[in-house]
Amino acid sequence: MTQPVTGVQRYAHEVTRALDDLLDERSDVSLEILCPELNGPSPIYRNIAVRSVGSAAGHAWEQMVLPRAFKGDALFCPGNTAPIASLLGKPRVVVCVHDLSYLYFPTAYSLPFRAVYNVLTPTIFRHADHVITVSNSEKTAITSRYPHISPRITAVQNGGLAASVDTAAPALADLPEPGYVLYVGSLSKRKNFPRMFEVACDLARRRGQRTVFVGGTAASLEQSDLTIDPDIADKIVFAGQINDTDRLVQYYKGASVFMFPSLYEASPLPPIEAMACGVPVVSSTIPSLLERCGDAAIYCDAEDVGSIASQVEALLDDEKLSENIRLKGRERAKAFNWRNCAERTLELIVG
Repeated sequence: MTQPVTGVQRYAHEVTRALDDLLDERSDVSLEILCPELNGPSPIYRNIAVRSVGSAAGHAWEQMVLPRAFKGDALFCPGNTAPIASLLGKPRVVVCVHDLSYLYFPTAYSLPFRAVYNVLTPTIFRHADHVITVSNSEKTAITSRYPHISPRITAVQNGGLAASVDTAAPALADLPEPGYVLYVGSLSKRKNFPRMFEVACDLARRRGQRTVFVGGTAASLEQSDLTIDPDIADKIVFAGQINDTDRLVQYYKGASVFMFPSLYEASPLPPIEAMACGVPVVSSTIPSLLERCGDAAIYCDAEDVGSIASQVEALLDDEKLSENIRLKGRERAKAFNWRNCAERTLELIVG
């Protein structure tokens, strides 16, 4: 509620909305959101109360304010960390640990970030009543490092686009002209941004192809120092961070190909969102993307710029292949919905 909306925040927003819908049918459970003071108006839910407490923010708020303010039977922390006082106390604590990327890619994160997570994550695995993670591949990775969590960890796949999102809404006038290659996500090395940037420059020079990058780089991630040559500057667009889902959908709808050769993901939202919008997907072959995309994408070698470019071009040039992947993608996207995620999550919170 107080941060830019990237993957973890999207998860929290979507699960909360889906839980709110579930409570239309559940009179046996009441939920309340505790959060720091908000800069803008509080979101409105039908069944979930929102209570702002304390003037701190971030981990200071989580560790010092939240444990004192919490008075319920079970505490659900959807964003990787939890208050140590609650973990060591009496209430039931369930935490969604999305991934351990700070361990896999330590140079991509600041020293203070890693220091906090190096304390909090092992504490969560020792003391949380249950841990949720977002894919079977991530569950395997976590339990290989922390075997003792095996009886208390469950994989619950993320959804995709929320059911309330209108993918048929009219196009907005201020978006790039349709026909571009699209990427959505943070512009970081672990997402393979430097190679995607190289692909975008190559496609711009060889065939005048435009590429649009939607997303930003969080302060904790290492910045990518890349520049665009003037002769192709009009072919590469950086749209910045987009928090409005309806506007993001419009970017998907204008794309001819969605490029997602990420080096690491736990349960990524953008490929499924692209599929739901009818955009054929080029993906890397990491386990979580194979798990999530199945046969509804074409795959590339994420460490080979030529492989990424050739698969993107295959979808740009082969109408039959593009349509086949597009149709498979629309069907695949139906398997990932936030209601299923919320139902299983609520079961684990209640215990």
